[in-house]
Amino acid sequence: MSSITPTWRTPWRAWTAPARTRARHAEIATPLGACTLFREPGRRLSATAKAEAWERWQFVLGGESVLTVDDAALPGHGLKVRMRRGVRGTLDGVPFTAQARGRSLLARRRGIRFTLDDGRTLSFTVHRLHRHLVRETAGTNEVISRTRGGGWEAAGLDRGVTALLCFVTVAGLDRLLDPPLWDL
Repeated sequence: MSSITPTWRTPWRAWTAPARTRARHAEIATPLGACTLFREPGRRLSATAKAEAWERWQFVLGGESVLTVDDAALPGHGLKVRMRRGVRGTLDGVPFTAQARGRSLLARRRGIRFTLDDGRTLSFTVHRLHRHLVRETAGTNEVISRTRGGGWEAAGLDRGVTALLCFVTVAGLDRLLDPPLWDL
């Protein structure tokens, strides 16, 4: 078993500041090699996008862009809000939309769902004390990764799923799966 963990992250001040140019912000160790996060200013010019500091996040694995989130925001609260409203991007060249749902005490009502244009759906869900990454294809659900000891299992995953796990881990989006009482 191996887990997805950031090995390097830009200093806190730069991490929480809006991206001014394309720059490397984190590196995550994976079984497939190092996955690097590049952040750059967003491409939308709307007033909302500027006020909320929307950014474009790109995850590069083995020299190739695997995951791009076009309308991300600053890490932390800003990105959590964007995920609840919905974001768009590409995963291995396939466009997707993603949205986080729920702040319920009931685990089954919390999750993050990535709907790809090729018919697949990848969902981060809560199952008792563990979190699962579930692949939904043509009505069948398959758990492809789960947390063990606080980290995601990453052995035997393809590059797209690995990059998705890197995004959720480095951005702290797995906190969206926590019960709302933990924030108190």
